[in-house]
Amino acid sequence: MTLANCLTFLRFVATGPAVYFTVRGALPFGFGFFLLGFTTDLLDGYLARTRREVTPMGKVLDPVADKLLFLGVFASFAVLGRISWEALAGYLVPQLGLGIGAAYLYLKRREIRSAEIPGKAAAGATALAAIALYWSPWGESFFWAAVGANFLSGVYYLLKLLRANGGAREGETR
Repeated sequence: MTLANCLTFLRFVATGPAVYFTVRGALPFGFGFFLLGFTTDLLDGYLARTRREVTPMGKVLDPVADKLLFLGVFASFAVLGRISWEALAGYLVPQLGLGIGAAYLYLKRREIRSAEIPGKAAAGATALAAIALYWSPWGESFFWAAVGANFLSGVYYLLKLLRANGGAREGETR
């Protein structure tokens, strides 16, 4: 197992305590575990690329670990009443769409895509929203901005998928 994949697994491990402490209202401890998980996200991709250790397993597990960390933390803030359940549902919709699209690409073409600039921008907005929820009274505003960024990113990837499928059919005779 590569070092990058070990860091991804550490993110899975850090998610449990981040959620536990956050939902219990022990925000400094919750933030500490969130920060540990988020730091592994920053490092694992960098290490995988620079050490030439990008693996199919890492390409799959990294976004799953990210989504689990953020979903767990955001659900904790919904339990605490810091964000509404409707806001959490708004966050989930593009995440589910991206997951379904990624599964479709893998099943149809055996492709595992890496994140592109819109996805990375949405991830940055999502991280900023999580940090703001821990420390700022305007956390929910940051969260809604992240929801918007995730929707825009989802639309980008959906259009890209539709174009790719349309392009595959252009050569077909009807």
